[in-house]
Amino acid sequence: MTLPERPLTADTTLVARMARGDRTALVELMARYRTTAYAVAYALLVNPEDTESVVSEAFDDLWHGAQRLDPDGNSVHDRLTSVIHLLAQRRIEARAR
Repeated sequence: MTLPERPLTADTTLVARMARGDRTALVELMARYRTTAYAVAYALLVNPEDTESVVSEAFDDLWHGAQRLDPDGNSVHDRLTSVIHLLAQRRIEARAR
């Protein structure tokens, strides 16, 4: 017997829950987007340690910025991708120094 899959909670609902301090909402978003976030960061950095660090920082940014996120604005995916690009660029520039 296979159990029915639980429907996914909408990202906007999870962001609203995070804004109220619900860490389980962050855990759910991390499970949903971690693979994509890692792939984006690794494509830019090509270094597993830097990639892990940037992904962690990006989710930390999402958590701390949840109250400022516009539920009708950019998607969680777009926000994470933007933050990852910014953080990765900073890492690349720091390496070049």
